[in-house]
Amino acid sequence: MRVVCFFNEDDTSHLATFPLSKAGKGRLTEQLKKDDALAVEAGARRIYYFDDQIKAFVGRIVLVDTYRFSVIAKSKKKTDKADALALAGFLKLDHLPEVPVPSERVRQLRHLLQARETLVGLLTLAEESGTRRLDQKWQCAVSFGICFPDSQRAINRTR
Repeated sequence: MRVVCFFNEDDTSHLATFPLSKAGKGRLTEQLKKDDALAVEAGARRIYYFDDQIKAFVGRIVLVDTYRFSVIAKSKKKTDKADALALAGFLKLDHLPEVPVPSERVRQLRHLLQARETLVGLLTLAEESGTRRLDQKWQCAVSFGICFPDSQRAINRTR
């Protein structure tokens, strides 16, 4: 669920909750205007996707670095409603620490590099596992005097 705080022309505010679904996105975008500004916490991994989906409906989206925004980072009352109200108030003052939005190309490159890092880690893990198993088989073969068929030397020499 997304909690959104709307400020009216007369500085009154109201909170609304929208589910994270197509229907929720539709309800949210119906209430947005082209001259609206929207502040969103940048903690979620899919925040750029949300930014891409909503930016056509508003004039400005601010992705907020919640670690640098001490009102949220140090607050004792951690609720979505309190956070939405704080974000809206500071957005109105234009006083929010922003996270830059990388281009689509940069995001794709980051995704590829993360996938590569994962694959290299899996390959290293497989190699280490295979080496350990070969070492175990080798030690077992040495202790029983067994020669592997593909080996040219007999292991019996250790006895």
